[in-house]
Amino acid sequence: GYLLGNAVSDPTTEGNSVIPFCHGMGLISDELYESLEKNCGGNYRVLDPSNVECMNNIAAFQKCITGLQTAQILEPLCGFASPMAHEILHATARRSIYQYNDSRVPLNVEPSFGEFFCRVDGYVLAGYWFNDESVREALHVRKGTIGVWTRCNFGLNYTKDIESTVAYHYDLSVKGYRSLIYSGDHDMAVPFLGTQAWIRSLNFSIVDDWRSWRVDGQIAGYTRRYSNQMTFATVKGGGHTAPEYRPKECATMFRRWISEKPL
Repeated sequence: GYLLGNAVSDPTTEGNSVIPFCHGMGLISDELYESLEKNCGGNYRVLDPSNVECMNNIAAFQKCITGLQTAQILEPLCGFASPMAHEILHATARRSIYQYNDSRVPLNVEPSFGEFFCRVDGYVLAGYWFNDESVREALHVRKGTIGVWTRCNFGLNYTKDIESTVAYHYDLSVKGYRSLIYSGDHDMAVPFLGTQAWIRSLNFSIVDDWRSWRVDGQIAGYTRRYSNQMTFATVKGGGHTAPEYRPKECATMFRRWISEKPL
């Protein structure tokens, strides 16, 4: 079997789920959400600049979410810890609802260790660790094969030729592979609503309906299981990389799943 966590599987479905997610999380008003749905028709991934009403609504939406950490909306916004060039970042941007969000602004500074917790401080330190010669030797990295290690290297030159992987999930399902698809429920980058939507599109029946799952007697998230041996689970309080935010809960979730036990 296989696991998938907050992964982009169908960019259109997931991109269109961002605004409903923000509405459900209380980040935008009912009135703005209804206007967005009416004027943009639920299509937010690629925007039509000639649709003035939709663009005005998107601008209002952007104003509401600017300053949020999209990977985990409850955490402080500290920048995007990667020494990549600004021009590379902007070259990867599309005319979408994230066009003006500043949560991916490159953070090219020393760790802050300031008054409040910044998760990206650890990411900055990772650069020093991976570029240390003794570390590279321990990892058996051959000298001269790798230059400076860069976190989230958006400058890699490759061609993307698969837009959606949903069909692959269907094929793996009919071949009998088990799967665990999980979502940190505070991730705005790939919201759980979008993941649920493409899972529903596979059109397999539900064999264990929506319920909570617990760790140490406390609710750790919610889960549902389908007839194709696919388990969907949310991780309460988790962000885009759920195990990073909720390691104990995710480790427990994995152990139960790999042992073929209910979550």
